[in-house]
Amino acid sequence: MQGAAAAGVIIGPYHFCRVASYDGDPFTSYVGSPFLPGTTPYLDAVSEANDFLDAIVPYYQTGSYLPPVADVENLPDFSSSALEKTFISNWVQIFSDTINATLGSRPIIYTSKSGANTRYTSSVAAQHELWEAWWKGTGTSNPPVASDTPLFGDWLFWQWTDSWSVPGVTGNVDGDVFEGTQAQLEQLRITLAPGSEGPFGRVTHIEEFENGEGFFKWGTNFSGSNFGLLPGTDAQRVTTHAHEGFASQEIDVVGDPNGWFLRHVSGNGSPAANPATNLPFVSDGYVGLWLMTNDSGVTVYLALDDLTSTIERGLGQDVIADGTWHLYEWDLSDDNQWDAWAGGANGMLDGATVTIDSIQFAGAGNAQVYLDGVAHNPDGSLLAALGDFDYDGDVDEEDMHQWQAHFGTASGASFDRGDADGDGDVDGADFLAWQRTYQPTATTLLAAVPEPGSLLLIIVVLGIACSIRRSFPKSQRLSPSHF
Repeated sequence: MQGAAAAGVIIGPYHFCRVASYDGDPFTSYVGSPFLPGTTPYLDAVSEANDFLDAIVPYYQTGSYLPPVADVENLPDFSSSALEKTFISNWVQIFSDTINATLGSRPIIYTSKSGANTRYTSSVAAQHELWEAWWKGTGTSNPPVASDTPLFGDWLFWQWTDSWSVPGVTGNVDGDVFEGTQAQLEQLRITLAPGSEGPFGRVTHIEEFENGEGFFKWGTNFSGSNFGLLPGTDAQRVTTHAHEGFASQEIDVVGDPNGWFLRHVSGNGSPAANPATNLPFVSDGYVGLWLMTNDSGVTVYLALDDLTSTIERGLGQDVIADGTWHLYEWDLSDDNQWDAWAGGANGMLDGATVTIDSIQFAGAGNAQVYLDGVAHNPDGSLLAALGDFDYDGDVDEEDMHQWQAHFGTASGASFDRGDADGDGDVDGADFLAWQRTYQPTATTLLAAVPEPGSLLLIIVVLGIACSIRRSFPKSQRLSPSHF
């Protein structure tokens, strides 16, 4: 998006919503009740919104972009249009609330005329602008009118075809109209000032390996800085281990017993290890990652592109070889934690934003390391968010309810189901992680919660924290603009 913006293109992010399932498990039944915190539909909407925010917030912090768009598709089938409408509306409301809490703007809903009229309650429709997909076959001469979609009223954008052509682009493209002027389109853009989201709301998950290898898709033989790596060295996404979610990256090193070095480069495109293909984040707070290994003698470093051509590297940290997940993080504001590495670096982070060049490992002999949860928190340590099981940006009673709902799980648990320490179970240690980061919002009292063979005292929060929500204002309608 930065390249498009630099070229003068007014652009914004788009998300394809997957409403029909949670972690790959489809929703097969529904009785029409609200989505209570801790239920899988609630967690699905919140986690999907936060995953979207992880990707887009850094752009809004460093530039001006259009409001996000939610393409609400991949819908559940309950054999009841009334239940499906209620479910979709509840899901979209929670998804939108989560987006709005961070950006101060609700997503624009992209849907068809039929979807706009059958999938949303009036209260949900009234809070959102409409991007209407209706290919009428008559060009742009006969645009939809407000009475076509009475719940939403007038459209903000109209997709009038999926078979338009643009010089320089091979194949068909979508054709869309904005109902307003160029100046009004520009006024829709959002800029998110650093520091505007609150103490726990700005953790950016740079890579979690849930949908592929993302920034770390490059082969272990890519960098010319590597040495001592023998045939068989590889990195691949796996679903057998994860700190959060259900996937991580397994790095297998067949290494020279006298020593080896692996520069595991980052880049979501070519060239790799370049600011142009990596996610920028402000040079405040902490950046880190989670590792798990049983092999001793491995050291991890993190290299950052500072400004345009200098690479600073975080001091090496010994990776703990105990078969459990551990966080390795670096303080971006502490010059003592950084060394000059390449390109005329000076051992300090001078730029307002930085990007990841590579995660680097060193050792001797063979090693197997699992990588997950590469993240940045501009407000402090990444450990601060350990108890945020519902990914809504704070640690509160709702997270405790999520832990409670899965308490007693003996294996296979993930972070969003209450496993804070990454050991696969949900127990008292995970509750203590929540308790250490809990942010009280109301009167509390102690209550007893059954534990097999004993009782565990936990804090039950009685009050309900309220948040201020701002709706995206309906814009003034003028003559349509094509794009």
